Amino acid sequence: MWTTSPSTPPALGVRDAFAELGRVSFEETSMEALLQEVADLSKQVMPSVTEASVTLITGDRATTAAWTGQLALDLDESQYASGFGPCLDAAVGQELREITDAREETRWPDYTPVCVERGALSSLAVPVPVREDIHGSLNLYATEPHAFDDVARDTGREFASYVAVAVRNIHLYETTRDRAEHLDAAMRSRAVIEQAKGILMSQRRCDADTAFTLLAGASQRSNRKLRDIAQSLVDGVSGQSTRLD
Repeated sequence: MWTTSPSTPPALGVRDAFAELGRVSFEETSMEALLQEVADLSKQVMPSVTEASVTLITGDRATTAAWTGQLALDLDESQYASGFGPCLDAAVGQELREITDAREETRWPDYTPVCVERGALSSLAVPVPVREDIHGSLNLYATEPHAFDDVARDTGREFASYVAVAVRNIHLYETTRDRAEHLDAAMRSRAVIEQAKGILMSQRRCDADTAFTLLAGASQRSNRKLRDIAQSLVDGVSGQSTRLD
């Protein structure tokens, strides 16, 4: 049931919402910001939605990564506390879960009274297939019963599938960036360790293996990282060279 009053601003079109997500720059947007954009846009796309949220489940822990209002957050957390509910079932079971009228719903007897009390009489939980080890759900809450028709369900599925691609892409970007940063740091560490080994080989007239053993021993005795020991040695020699000059 999709109705709007003359004073209600027109809902954002689905394609317009997708276009907005498509303009998101992975370099400038965090996962949290992207998911918040998802929640905000889903509320705008479907005028029957009062509040929206995004649930992510990693391992056995469920969290609300983004929400548009306190109602959505409270209803999500009510499900997490009891360990069951439509958003958890949708995320793990990868099937859409709908409550058409919370006053008549019997599948989640401990949860639906909370919905009625908070005035959320219908809801739609759409699975977001992120990755094998991460499950997600786009949660749409409405104050009216029977708020979602076939068009709303199809829109929710289409929106969630696009969201899944966007989340996977930004996760891949963040993972690749982190790996690149770690690789860069490792290469810098290796470079300074090689410099320190060269200094010790010159000073002690020893081979590379012996020089590394000396560095490792100093690291263990001082309880400092090997790279820090190597950097101190390199800095010390550089300082000495400067003074001699």
